Amino acid sequence: MDNLRKYLKIELPLPLVPNPGPTIDDFPPPANDPIVAYIPELPLQIVDNHKLEVMIRQCLERKHRQEVVDIKCDTHLGIGMVHLQNCKERDHLVKIIESIILDSGEKNNIIIKFVSDLELISYVVIDSTNYRDLPSPNEVAQRCVELYKFSRSILCEQLSIQFPNIFRIVSNSLEELIEAIPRKTFSINGQNATVYFRADCCFLEELPGHTNINQLRHAITDQISQENTSTESIYIQYNQATTNAVVLTCSRARRWALFNSINLDGQRIQKKNSLPYRLIVRPIPKDLSISHIKNHKIFENTVDQVLVKNNHLVVELSNKIVYEKCVNQGALRVGDQYLFIEINNSKEKEIDAENWYETEMCKHVPDIMPFIRNPKHPILHWKWNPQAFQEQYRRYATIQRRGMTSERDRHGIDDNQKRHLLRVTVMLNTIGTVWEGGYRVGEREIKIKEDLLKTIVYDHRSKLERGATMSLFEATKVPYTSTLIKVVDEDCLYVYQQLVTQKCRPVLLNMANADLPGGSYRQGAGAQEETLFRRSNYFRSLDTDLDNGKSTSRFCCNSNCELEILSERQQMYPMEEFGAIYTSGLTIFRRAEDTGYAFMDEPLSNVCAIAMAAYRDPKVENNRLTRKFSIGMRKKIENIFAIAYHHKHDCLVLSALGCGAFKNPPKHIATIFKSVAEQYAGFFKSIYFAIVDDHNTGLQFNPQGNYRPFKQLLNEIELEPTKHKMKDMMIGPWRILNMPNPQQVTLSDIRISYLIPCYHGGKCNDIEDAQHFREYSHPSLCPSMGSETTCQLSNDEDHVLWFIHRPKYPYGSDCQLIRADVKHPKQFEHPQYIQVQPTKLVPCRDSINCLRQEDTDHMKTYSHPCPYAELCRQKISEPYLTHKSYVVGPCLNGKSCRILDDPLHRAKYRHIDMPDLLIPCRYQQQCHDKSYEHRVKYSHGEYVELLPKDTYSKYKHGIQCRDIGNLNHLSKYSHPDY
Repeated sequence: MDNLRKYLKIELPLPLVPNPGPTIDDFPPPANDPIVAYIPELPLQIVDNHKLEVMIRQCLERKHRQEVVDIKCDTHLGIGMVHLQNCKERDHLVKIIESIILDSGEKNNIIIKFVSDLELISYVVIDSTNYRDLPSPNEVAQRCVELYKFSRSILCEQLSIQFPNIFRIVSNSLEELIEAIPRKTFSINGQNATVYFRADCCFLEELPGHTNINQLRHAITDQISQENTSTESIYIQYNQATTNAVVLTCSRARRWALFNSINLDGQRIQKKNSLPYRLIVRPIPKDLSISHIKNHKIFENTVDQVLVKNNHLVVELSNKIVYEKCVNQGALRVGDQYLFIEINNSKEKEIDAENWYETEMCKHVPDIMPFIRNPKHPILHWKWNPQAFQEQYRRYATIQRRGMTSERDRHGIDDNQKRHLLRVTVMLNTIGTVWEGGYRVGEREIKIKEDLLKTIVYDHRSKLERGATMSLFEATKVPYTSTLIKVVDEDCLYVYQQLVTQKCRPVLLNMANADLPGGSYRQGAGAQEETLFRRSNYFRSLDTDLDNGKSTSRFCCNSNCELEILSERQQMYPMEEFGAIYTSGLTIFRRAEDTGYAFMDEPLSNVCAIAMAAYRDPKVENNRLTRKFSIGMRKKIENIFAIAYHHKHDCLVLSALGCGAFKNPPKHIATIFKSVAEQYAGFFKSIYFAIVDDHNTGLQFNPQGNYRPFKQLLNEIELEPTKHKMKDMMIGPWRILNMPNPQQVTLSDIRISYLIPCYHGGKCNDIEDAQHFREYSHPSLCPSMGSETTCQLSNDEDHVLWFIHRPKYPYGSDCQLIRADVKHPKQFEHPQYIQVQPTKLVPCRDSINCLRQEDTDHMKTYSHPCPYAELCRQKISEPYLTHKSYVVGPCLNGKSCRILDDPLHRAKYRHIDMPDLLIPCRYQQQCHDKSYEHRVKYSHGEYVELLPKDTYSKYKHGIQCRDIGNLNHLSKYSHPDY
């Protein structure tokens, strides 16, 4: 600006910020009044004045043979001046050449245009929120002429009816503009005003509801890489009612014109030069012709488009003056009908019967996905009105039961479908709320904390904790002296909130669908999981399709007790039979359905939930689950308790798992819960069953509902942990693998599902069968075994199925068979202190092929071949291993041997620094570990029969043998180079 000011001989008391180019002292102005052509828009990419002046001069003189006296540029104002010899030269430049192209070395060439007169646009902003007292455009223009001594009148108009305090002024004199710039503020009619000289203006439309000016300013300064841009360079005004914003940029901030959009919290908002002149006209009578509206005189033939929306019209005009006149008038008359006119304002519009429930909604099927694919659909942005929802829902809340027909409305929709559509509407509003990042209650803006979400998938590979050997005292030490169980007829989230207020750390059971995240929430189903989705941001944890570009932290628990990031190849659904999904950091922000899903005044943050799926339509006999489903359901519930304790929760908020649409018998499920709760007595402070009988109660499988059976069996029970423990009993999530002495225990790992449960449970007749024992898991020992009193539930069918019971040996501590017969201690209950390891171990019938070589109890019962044979250095410390060699000789290929993963080859031929025998991998052919280190240590399904050295006959063909690749042949004959 100094360049132009000095060039024009303007004296000012205070200098402005100097430009990076040379000063006017290097380029003295001509003596006579200059003949000048103007450059109205300098390129924003180049900020060096001198560089730009040289580029323009060279281009004019070399390419266009246009002689110039001098060129001056000011990149802050974005204006250049070209001084020429005479008017003829100026006319040639302006009318013949008109524009030039500068080669800047960038992708896009720079176009420089020349004009003889300037149109200089500035903006006056009145600092006032009382728009009724604003000055008129004429008053603003007169005040500017008076203050800045403009020689000619200026054009002044209101920028937009949405921003009535901003005025656009157009002047023509560069000299007067430069002289006026230092005086940017003035008063008018008692109100302060600020002028943004030579500013660019743009609009941002339909911004997120939680947007504020600081967010916008930060996003803009990030784009132009100017963190300390002054407020004099950028002005932002945000209209919360319309969620539109206007941005004025001048001086250095004019560089923002290089960008076509703005990135706001991951959402890209396009910049617009103007706001559409869009009006809402309503209500529209059914018998009123649209053409009567379109051709109405109030619109003065400026209607570009008319869209029919429910009971109103969206009218788009092409003329700003007509648009503002219509808004100010606010109504029109067609015949004897009065219609209202208003600005399009979807964010402030409430969902009601008129604009949705009884009109547009009825045109859709219950499914959220068509709306999700159109994120600009207004239903995702309209304000929630709980009273309007309640009014609609009460009309269709009659529970449809056996023999009752459903009425249909005038749209052909029955009551059940209408209820589903209403719930879909709630879900869409919830999704929109989460995408917006918050909601409003009265005048308060409430944020939803998305960064807290964390999801962990548990499956058959998952190991929560490793086992250990410790004292019995430490093993049986639990956090609480007792666990209190309560059954309440309350909303589960209300119970959760009450526990939080009591300084507890509860976890919530999500009675999940194993195949679909959120069950049928997309279609508006009404079960517990679907309700949780409608009231929170839970869908962002489980339904990856609705991440909206913001993926949450998702992990899976592996076999090493570690959390791995869930890869794109790993699917969360379908859930495994005994798998679960743990989510922390949820935010609950809606109340229950009977309140109309009203927003909470204070959201409930950092909520934790365990998603576990019950069996769907399990086989039931005499109102009880059959053996398979009974044992399986108990394992599922055990996993819920284990995961909750692993994550250090002190309270559980449970419910009637599977007793609704999945048709599990509630009394039997309550019995299973009681059995597991007894196992975990003292591990939790309290356990709440929040059960509300809904539309799935009172049917054949639960004629008494769900609440009553649970209350009768579980309410107000206080469970105390037992101190009596024996081998194979449970201590919460741990199983006692061994008791070397009465005061010490070895505990198992905590796994989600290691082996398939034997569905004969405690009644299994094959529990002594090694193969069967390898393939299936079996129940723990009854907690009453070995105690002074006999089991009081030995005649209970469920208890006998869920626990192993051994008859007491009549001779007690005088038993002579306990050392001689390894099966005898497992068949009879003996006094604990004589259960010692036999001195001589019986060889395992599976030999080196045994899959239970990681089972400490099995290894101390049966002997197995040592992989290092006679070369083993730990023979004394490994009495349960035999150290016999089966090797014929060394492998001639040595370290270059290519069949190191062949168990037969390894058993016959020795390799340096490697064991002779391969240990069977527990995953066998399902193993996914293809690494070299794993394959040369473990076998994968190949059966190896170990034979003495002399049983291998030398084959007469030697190295020319054609059967050298046949395993059966190799097991009988040795070969020189094999």
